[in-house]
Amino acid sequence: MVLGIPIAKLVPELFKAMTKPMVNGLKRNVRKSPFWKDRVFIPMAQHYNKASVRVRLWNQGIHRNKEQVERSARMSEEAALELGAEIVANTTTFIIGLMAILMQQSIASATEKKKEFEENAESKRIESAILDIRRQVLDLGLTVEQLDARMREMNRTITAMKSYNQASTEVAANNGSDKVSIKVKHNSS
Repeated sequence: MVLGIPIAKLVPELFKAMTKPMVNGLKRNVRKSPFWKDRVFIPMAQHYNKASVRVRLWNQGIHRNKEQVERSARMSEEAALELGAEIVANTTTFIIGLMAILMQQSIASATEKKKEFEENAESKRIESAILDIRRQVLDLGLTVEQLDARMREMNRTITAMKSYNQASTEVAANNGSDKVSIKVKHNSS
C-alpha cells in the first residue's frame, strides 16, 4: 500500500480536529457581540441556507416560487449561528490551506529556479573550461609547429655548412687513425 494515500486522508481530519476548538470559541464569542451576531453571522448563514435549498431543489428538478423557497430555508437563530460559525471556520481553513499550497508552490518554484541557475552556471563553467583547454591545445600545436620549423631550419643550416665536412676530414687526416677515418666515412655518408 502506498504511504501517501493514508496520509492524504489523515491530514484533512487532523486539520478539522485542530479547527474544531476554533469553531466552538467563535460560536461562544459571537453570541456576546450583537454586531457580529445580527449583522454578519446570521444573515450570512441564512443567505447560504437559501442558496443551498435553491440548488438542491433545482438539482432534483423541483420548481418552487420565492416564498416556498424562503419557507423551506427558514432556520432558528441558534442553527444560523452554528452554520455561520461553520462557514467562517471552513472559509478560514480553506484560505489557510490555499496559502499553504501557494507557499509550497512558491518554495518549489524557487528551489527549481535555484537548481536551474546552478545547472546553467555549471554548464557555463564547463564550456569555459573546454574553451580554455582548446586554446591551450591550439597554442601547444602552434608551439610544436614553430619548434619543428626551427629544427628543420637548423638541420638545413648544419648540412649547408661547408666547413662541417671539411673539419671532419681534416681531423681524420691529422690523427691518422683508422677509427677516426671510419667515423669520418660514417659521418659523411
